[in-house]
Amino acid sequence: MSKPIKEFFSKIRKNYDIVKKLGATFTSGSRILPSQTNKNDADYQLRLDAGELIDKRYQNIVLQVNSQAKNTGLREWVKKQPQGTHAKLATARFDTQAEDQDAETERVLNELQEQAKKNV
Repeated sequence: MSKPIKEFFSKIRKNYDIVKKLGATFTSGSRILPSQTNKNDADYQLRLDAGELIDKRYQNIVLQVNSQAKNTGLREWVKKQPQGTHAKLATARFDTQAEDQDAETERVLNELQEQAKKNV
């Protein structure tokens, strides 16, 4: 079951400048990555959304399952959640003012990946 989670994090590390993406300003609930298209939603199966901004410094990052996810385990997990595809598979707090943004980004991605593996 952790295979689609591992693949998601591998793909986003390869295809996106995640440091730049996470450092941008977002409205709570908006998509961070991948961009919202049917193809991306099916290919990536998961997405990163922006949660609330706390103290104008910490951006909550939310990992969620896309409705077009192909993996049976991910689809089953969504079915069990009262919020459906809005259920939080994992969350982490990104420090937008961290001195080492690369290290902070890596910490957040690792935290999200570990939480997601435990939650599915």
